Amino acid sequence: MSSIRRITGQQFSDGTTIDGDRLEKALQDLEDYINDVPDGDLKTRWLQSQAVLKYLPFTAEADANLATNTGIAGNSNFAPYLPVYNGTVGGSKITNAYRFKGNKLSWQDAYNSTAFATQVAWTASLAVGDEPIVIDAIDLSMAVYASEYTNAFEYSSSVPPNKTPGAPIDDIHLQVSMDNPFIPSLQILNSVLYHKYNFSALNAEVTAPGLAFAIGTDINPTLASVSGTSGGNSLFIQEHNLNIPVPPGSRIRFSLIIPSDSSGYDPWGLTPWRTFVPTMTLTFLERLERD
Repeated sequence: MSSIRRITGQQFSDGTTIDGDRLEKALQDLEDYINDVPDGDLKTRWLQSQAVLKYLPFTAEADANLATNTGIAGNSNFAPYLPVYNGTVGGSKITNAYRFKGNKLSWQDAYNSTAFATQVAWTASLAVGDEPIVIDAIDLSMAVYASEYTNAFEYSSSVPPNKTPGAPIDDIHLQVSMDNPFIPSLQILNSVLYHKYNFSALNAEVTAPGLAFAIGTDINPTLASVSGTSGGNSLFIQEHNLNIPVPPGSRIRFSLIIPSDSSGYDPWGLTPWRTFVPTMTLTFLERLERD
């Protein structure tokens, strides 16, 4: 407490009288203060929470089975990923054409109505309640396996312009944005709260031990083609202590954006969502309210 003036208007110092009435008033002010301490005089306590996205892509066997029997799988089965650019429908222009800001890659041309296949995004929204939150961390695991979900996370023989074969990739985007409060679905009006891009995958590589695991035989289509966890380096991207405040009543999005190019550039190709198993976690702090 920096000053007694924050508790009472009664002041006691040399040269002033100290009588019972003034003491009584000061004690009453102190009692009122203790019964209802202002927020600014207490250290705020925060509760940590996580929003987690997990997704198991189709195996080649399951994808082929579905494509043969239902005709709905194959290369077109990219859900839950979405193209970063909304094209035209029936010749009409899309009002909300862009899903993100700043996600253009150095080797891509400017976006237009035919550029929807250059990148895809896996994203989720989160509504903030009546109290503010603080974004503390975002973590991304991109796990690869021995036979299915394989990705070397380096450019191979077919590389984008200005990229070197054998060099680690640098075209992953992680983004947290906040929708405009008045027109939340129009993404050109959103605010980018956090954006990680142009980083080398070499800085995030982790090697998993060779762990064998059993696949259930009651799954149809079967997953028998999936083997152990050996066979390459996975990626684990950690961004902690972000300390990004978000006002109450907001809607935020956290997203993974990866290339999906019709030219088939390695290692992503046209179906990048089948090259790894992702887990994405957003950690945020919620203020504990006083009773």
